Amino acid sequence: MPKIWIDYSDGRFFTRQLSDEEAAQRDALDVAHVEDAVWTEYLRHSGNDAIWQALWHAISNDQSIRRRERELQPLEDAEREIAQLKDERDQARRMWKHFEDESTRLRGAVRGGDHRREREFTCVFPLPGCNIEMLPPRWRDRAREILAKYRTDLATEGMTVQGCCCGNDHDRLHDATVIELRQAGFVVEHDVEYDDEW
Repeated sequence: MPKIWIDYSDGRFFTRQLSDEEAAQRDALDVAHVEDAVWTEYLRHSGNDAIWQALWHAISNDQSIRRRERELQPLEDAEREIAQLKDERDQARRMWKHFEDESTRLRGAVRGGDHRREREFTCVFPLPGCNIEMLPPRWRDRAREILAKYRTDLATEGMTVQGCCCGNDHDRLHDATVIELRQAGFVVEHDVEYDDEW
């Protein structure tokens, strides 16, 4: 199958057959492939120029379209990735709001006469891309373990499925620390634990 170079630099289509070496040195989209029979007919009847000009024009248009598709492909991939990251961010925010609302509700129940002792603590959930160095040193190894096994397909199940890097060593973190950790890419939730006093 002949490899053809199509040139339109002088306002009309000019073609010539490329050697394998010449074709290898050019962009693949700049090299047209035509059937042997078509090329043989062109060489035999190239005097019927209008027909061949129409053919080369059609092939050149196809090459232009494929070049444009190749240029746009990275942008489409980037848009899909950005949309996925936005979805993950929005989901993390919804979970954060849910946990804070639940924590507020439970604290209100205790103040309303429930005779149980409460202990407040903070859970820190690492997300891909978070800055682990912002964590207290005793939590960093656990965070790395969670991220090594992190599955985005389980994100909709809630952060507790992935794991909290605090393990059983829960503290009630200061609000300023919570803000810093959230800015560093973590989901940080306050929670409360109750002990019955009966």
